[in-house]
Amino acid sequence: MPGLTDSECGPDWGVLRAHDLWVLPVEMLTEVMEVGVVELELPKGPSAFPFWRSNSRWIAVQSGLPPDERNRLVRHLLFSCLTEAVGGGEWKAPLRAMDIRTLYAGSQWEPMDGWRGDEVAIDSLRSFVGETLGGVAEDFPEEAYPLPGGVGAIIAFGYDAMGKCCPLVWVDARLSSGLRADLWGFCIAQIAEGDVAEREADAEGILYIGKRRRPVRGPGPALLAALTVQRFGRRPGDCDFPLLSGPEREADPTPA
Repeated sequence: MPGLTDSECGPDWGVLRAHDLWVLPVEMLTEVMEVGVVELELPKGPSAFPFWRSNSRWIAVQSGLPPDERNRLVRHLLFSCLTEAVGGGEWKAPLRAMDIRTLYAGSQWEPMDGWRGDEVAIDSLRSFVGETLGGVAEDFPEEAYPLPGGVGAIIAFGYDAMGKCCPLVWVDARLSSGLRADLWGFCIAQIAEGDVAEREADAEGILYIGKRRRPVRGPGPALLAALTVQRFGRRPGDCDFPLLSGPEREADPTPA
């Protein structure tokens, strides 16, 4: 699934994105994506698979599965369906007219203070790093450029005057506002997964985060990133970013 461009990551309220598939109710997703689900006694093989019938899209699921397992299989196949919708595959899913704001209304993932612009969301995300997480949230200083190739953000871990570990986050200010907002959300998610982030860091304790978007493929830090950004008011784009291991320093003059 190709990464979204910045223009595609704006508040297009009629676009379903990958992270939505892991949090919205399955019944709501199948209705919006116009995909039917039927339980069958399947022979040995996959416990679920997609198929066409009378110009309709369906998912067959092994009968008798626990609800959580059934829904997990359906979500993964809906992800494949959405992937093909973007890539033009045969099982693509034209979506029923919808408004994302309505789908999330009243849920725990509705924005805390309403849907807001990118820069306002960025300010709130940065404040969360500084005030709630007790860290430092800054743009890269001019002397840091050129950044290592492909890097969009960096996380390091330091210690405050009381000896408490605190996160230090820098994001490339040259990037578009939407991309920066999603990177801030991803950084917060990585900090929340502190043990994982520290394991991925280089010998100097620095975690390099790439700026090329990837779709959220399931529960984990990328999904937490998307939901964090959404809670602070931005409709997130693809919120999974690669973790780069000790990239070579090279000129990277063109913002993504």
